[in-house]
Amino acid sequence: MSRDAPLECAIEQTAVLTKTGQLIVLLNIRVASDTLQPIAIVQLPLGLNLPDGAKLQIDDGKVSDLQIQTCEQRGCYANSPIAPDMLAAMKSGKQLKVSFQNLGKETITIPMQLTDFAAAYDKIK
Repeated sequence: MSRDAPLECAIEQTAVLTKTGQLIVLLNIRVASDTLQPIAIVQLPLGLNLPDGAKLQIDDGKVSDLQIQTCEQRGCYANSPIAPDMLAAMKSGKQLKVSFQNLGKETITIPMQLTDFAAAYDKIK
């Protein structure tokens, strides 16, 4: 990596199972240095119903579909550019819900707090 490369900062939030410490959802948001567009990278647990993908919803707003791109030992990953309307909703929203289906086709929804998102995003953009 060249020293002249621009720094890339990211916001990261995780949800873990209290009993086991197992990571359920990791949400990483960064601003790409080449396009200056925000990108969300979501890590989900193994054992998902992959064809259904994952979904993101801010408060009671519209649901956005996320296609799961790959899985490896640590989990399954989806990434997606964040549209301007979604970014605005994340800045003013209270909660981002990440949902996915397990192999039994039960929907699991993990709430992620957005309370400090606007302040954190201003620091990385």
